[in-house]
Amino acid sequence: MRAAARVGRLAACTALALSAGALLPATTASATTASAAGAPAAVTATGPSGAAGSGLPEVRLGLPKRPAAGATGRSSAPAGSAAAAAGARPRLDLDGDGLPDDLVRDVDGRVAATLSRTHETVDFNIQAPDMAEVSKDVLAPGDLGGSAAPELLTLSAWGTLALYGADGPYGTTRRLWYGTGWQAYNKVLAAGDLTRDGRPDLLARTPGGDLYLYRSTGALTGEPFGARVWVGPSWGAYDQLVGAGDLDRDGIGDLVAKSLAGDLFFYKGTGSATAPFRARVKVGPGWNAYNQLVAADDVDRDGRTDLVARAFDGTLWFYRSTGSGVFAARTKYGTGGHGLRFVVGHGGVPDYGKHSVLALGSDKKLYEYLELADGTFRPRSPAGFDGTWSGRPVFAAGLDVGDDARLLKLSSTGVHNYETDTPVTGTWTDAKLLLGVGDLTGDGKGDLLTRDSAGTLWLHAGDGRGLAAGAPVRVGTGWGAYDRLVGAGDVSGDGRTDLVARDTAGRLYLFPGTGSAATPFGARVLVGPGWSGYADLAAPGDLDGDGRADLIARDPAGAVYRYAATGRGGTAAFAPRVRIATGWGDYANLA
Repeated sequence: MRAAARVGRLAACTALALSAGALLPATTASATTASAAGAPAAVTATGPSGAAGSGLPEVRLGLPKRPAAGATGRSSAPAGSAAAAAGARPRLDLDGDGLPDDLVRDVDGRVAATLSRTHETVDFNIQAPDMAEVSKDVLAPGDLGGSAAPELLTLSAWGTLALYGADGPYGTTRRLWYGTGWQAYNKVLAAGDLTRDGRPDLLARTPGGDLYLYRSTGALTGEPFGARVWVGPSWGAYDQLVGAGDLDRDGIGDLVAKSLAGDLFFYKGTGSATAPFRARVKVGPGWNAYNQLVAADDVDRDGRTDLVARAFDGTLWFYRSTGSGVFAARTKYGTGGHGLRFVVGHGGVPDYGKHSVLALGSDKKLYEYLELADGTFRPRSPAGFDGTWSGRPVFAAGLDVGDDARLLKLSSTGVHNYETDTPVTGTWTDAKLLLGVGDLTGDGKGDLLTRDSAGTLWLHAGDGRGLAAGAPVRVGTGWGAYDRLVGAGDVSGDGRTDLVARDTAGRLYLFPGTGSAATPFGARVLVGPGWSGYADLAAPGDLDGDGRADLIARDPAGAVYRYAATGRGGTAAFAPRVRIATGWGDYANLA
């Protein structure tokens, strides 16, 4: 059996799921009748077999049924909805019944569409020409070409934005257009018609918080989008930006945004390309009860688009828009959402790369814990290969392409593929520590770090299909002061890869990523002391489904704790620990 083939596939697959001016001072208007309530469910401590329960949760969605002939409303709308003569046109109607459909990718990498006409769930195939360019996000902008059929956009980890036509409920046409350089943004979102020309537009935000508008031209080839227009700065204050569509039935796309504090804001569209939004209006607090907010289109057929919110336990909640940023009391929309990596139309920064933890047992066998999106792992499974494993495995997050494994190890002769023991191209002189951290250079391709015997840290840039043979770049000296370095992915939520380090005194530091190959990290930030009590630290990627990379720590007794990344800095970088497993003391190391 091919070692770590499944590991490589999971690392390469990015999760995907349901379809669906400057930052101005907030007004004093209250725009909610029911703010989000509740909190994540309690976590059950479990043994080395993994999280409570077994297998992948079944996703059940409360999709609308197809209206009967002559009917104008949804046959099973949430309580209190008033059906209008015609609903807002859905951005993703794959079965042609005039109602929005859902598009999902689960944590195993399956892409599927759930159809409103029949409630059937079918596999959905996006005909990407280069399987090496793994899609980290999928957007449903609507009808870009004026043909009444929807289009889809994929955003690859390498920064390619590609346009496809929907070819019924089972997949897309071949690629119609693509553009490069979109890795400059940490969030690209389908925003609806912002310019009042009848065509849906895009918004894109940089890691620095600048927001740009890309106006649709109506073309599906050549130049589907015009030159970008600067909207404003300071949009990095939000960890979720949702292109909500037309929330107030004025024919113009609107935006909702969630702050790190959990406050939700409504930005009403103006129809102007240069100043597309009015001053924000506060919807209400408490929205940190959800790890994803999703543009759901007009689910209840009242002419206004709606929202779906996913709680940390995987429950999906429906918020019916009543206009001007006001939402009716929530109703249950579905369950099993923790089995989905992310939702098409979601508001978070997309993550890609690692979504599991590898554990090397005392039996010399390698096990994998695939994560769900609720802060827990599925039961462990063999990572493949029926031989004997030794040394610390290195999961080279972001280096994986297609189904190719990038499970590496460091030996006295350099870096090798963990299964085949074949050498990996590169210069590894005096390397004593190897880290697979993800993209450090801002090109969307995974990189490696090594540390030599003198404590100097080196960056080895990847080419996305293996490892480039270029000379390593010297990051800096003094890194021998740390007894544990963890490639933790994007901890801060700005779309850049960060590094976590523990020094020999037990202090934990966060090194924020910059996206620059010459200086890949900013100045370290103290997270806090007292971390010497842990036998091991590991980076599972985004464990709780909010788009930020989390941290796990194992104590000498074998208990495992989750430290959820908050998006804040300093001592608030991680939430208080939660025990998620016991019985992991038998493992030699985690990766």
